[in-house]
Amino acid sequence: MDTEKIYDGEIAPKLLEIAKLCEANGIPFLALVEWSPGNVGRTELRTKNECIEMIMVRHCAKTAPNVDGYILGLAKWANEKGVNMDGSFVMRPFIDDNHRLHSTSE
Repeated sequence: MDTEKIYDGEIAPKLLEIAKLCEANGIPFLALVEWSPGNVGRTELRTKNECIEMIMVRHCAKTAPNVDGYILGLAKWANEKGVNMDGSFVMRPFIDDNHRLHSTSE
């Protein structure tokens, strides 16, 4: 069975149709399909006001398997949005006195 062909010819067009419906209604959308081990197709639609869950899942899909890239990228997003990370034991050593992550621009 050629799963890439099935994904490209049958699944991806349906996901695109759903993404367009979401776009017309301002709904964020993300779908990941692993059509064979290690080969992933992604269909996504971003909106300005996505919830943290969508940000986290999208960023995880983008950075996997790099856990450091995931955490630092999420922290950078939190800094940009003014999200307080004081409660994170993972990020605590990297948070300054202003409750912001030390520079993530490098």
